[in-house]
Amino acid sequence: MTIAATGAVGGNGLYRQVMSATPTSASTGLSNWLNQGTAVVSDSAVGLCIDAPPVGTAVNLVGRFKTVPTPPYTIRALVSVTRNSNSYNGLLFGWYDGTAKLQLMSFQTLNGGANFLAVSRFSNTSTVVGTDFQSASNSFAQPIWLQLQDDGTTVSFAFSQDGANFLPIYSVAKASGYLGASGYSNVILLVDPRGTLHTLGTLMSWTQS
Repeated sequence: MTIAATGAVGGNGLYRQVMSATPTSASTGLSNWLNQGTAVVSDSAVGLCIDAPPVGTAVNLVGRFKTVPTPPYTIRALVSVTRNSNSYNGLLFGWYDGTAKLQLMSFQTLNGGANFLAVSRFSNTSTVVGTDFQSASNSFAQPIWLQLQDDGTTVSFAFSQDGANFLPIYSVAKASGYLGASGYSNVILLVDPRGTLHTLGTLMSWTQS
């Protein structure tokens, strides 16, 4: 009798068909800092990790970005946040125009309470100018998949708890979008380290198609 070393499908991991190899700064292309300050990035055993020091009660986003691929494209990121928060600490994923403005999907706590999802507009890393979508405080579980799509004319945000089936939460035509027709030019992953302790944002899977 012979037993295969690879085992059955389930033995290779439930999420293997939607998981990438362990992401790094090099493999994702997220090699440029925005508002680094004293934050650091590391390629850990589970993925790319941004460690941002506390900033008190004000918004002060810290992140890594890269130039977007040629549309159409879909980028899916499996993320988690390590925090002990009485504020709005979290992780954000979206687009940066390369100058100042950002349009981002956030996975944050609600003033230290349950997790919520939102899509917001920022005039810079410390100023929110509007919110396009905000969920209820649904205590979304970690880790969570966040998705960006650009089909050439429309950009959209979606999320998933299983990595295969995504729920859209906001879309807009690029020509009328906050960043303008040519402003959806960089994809960016950020941490919001509000509070009194470090906030860790970890990217655990990165797929781009």
